[in-house]
Amino acid sequence: MKRNFSLILVVLAAALGGCAAHKPANDPALIGSWKGLRAENGKCQFLSWNNDFKPDGSFTVTFFRDAQQTQPIQTEHGRWSAANGKNELRTDGVRLPDVYTYQFIDADTVHYVNVASDPSGDCQEDYEFTERRIRG
Repeated sequence: MKRNFSLILVVLAAALGGCAAHKPANDPALIGSWKGLRAENGKCQFLSWNNDFKPDGSFTVTFFRDAQQTQPIQTEHGRWSAANGKNELRTDGVRLPDVYTYQFIDADTVHYVNVASDPSGDCQEDYEFTERRIRG
């Protein structure tokens, strides 16, 4: 009986290890710094922002009142996960994630469509925006 139990544990460990290995990694094309803005005549209040997606799955985003980014509003931190055209942002202190679909226009430009937001977010409308990579 003890031998069978050990064999079951080995098989279970191997199976669980295999599952963990198949979890999709964050899309490496999104790692880095990006600048975005909401349209001034869009469904939601105008904002511009800079965000930084780190390889360890953390992110930082700073929001601004103006397109020139001279009037900061706040900075948020959290965790991100992105694969298969879906990006999920879990901001520290916010109950539900923001979820976006995304598609690359080119290597330095990505288009997002918001598909889910926490009810406490500043905009509950589905909206879309484009971000551009910050170089240098």
